[in-house]
Amino acid sequence: MKVNLDTNVFLSIKNKEDDHEYCEKIINSIEDKLIDGVLSTIVIIEVLVGFYQNIENDEADRFSSSAVLNFGVIPVNLEIAQKAAQLRAKHNIKLPDAIISASTIISKSEFFITNDKTLLMKLDTKKITPKEFVKNYLENDKNNKS
Repeated sequence: MKVNLDTNVFLSIKNKEDDHEYCEKIINSIEDKLIDGVLSTIVIIEVLVGFYQNIENDEADRFSSSAVLNFGVIPVNLEIAQKAAQLRAKHNIKLPDAIISASTIISKSEFFITNDKTLLMKLDTKKITPKEFVKNYLENDKNNKS
């Protein structure tokens, strides 16, 4: 199974938000190669900005290394740009969100995991919250393997 993660999955962990445990389980499952994870370069940029704003350069380096090691990184190319433009025009979403969403479609990811309520309502892709993904897919998989 291939999943594309939104920026807010990583920010939830960094900021210890309410659902950070679910986000950590997803990241751990990707790092353990139980599921395939992909990221748009936009996600990497957005996460790194927070580290650099807080002068957390070591954390930024660790995140970058982990992203490259554990995820398929999807660069913005012409195909992504065209799909992002279509999504932005159709759904009236922000450009970074359109690029990340286009990455989900072009990479043929089965799920786009996000906490963004606007994206959860507007997009045509198969999208899901971290909590729903863990409860419906990760915990079910563990129960089925027992």
